Amino acid sequence: MNDSKKNKPYFTKRILIRKSTEAFQEASEKAMELLGYIVVARDGWVVKEYKDGTVEKIEKIEVNNKNQKLILD
Repeated sequence: MNDSKKNKPYFTKRILIRKSTEAFQEASEKAMELLGYIVVARDGWVVKEYKDGTVEKIEKIEVNNKNQKLILD
């Protein structure tokens, strides 16, 4: 193994997913604390979720599959 590979930290898809999930969770908690609400996609809707647990539907998410192709391997 050459020296450049020995000095690089080991990074996997699993680590990337775990760290990004943690970062999004932390950002969500901070936003909720600062603003009192967060905006998320849930069950086909864009919703505003308030600190007290109240959920306000903002807009239904439209799904447009007309331009997508199904490719079977």
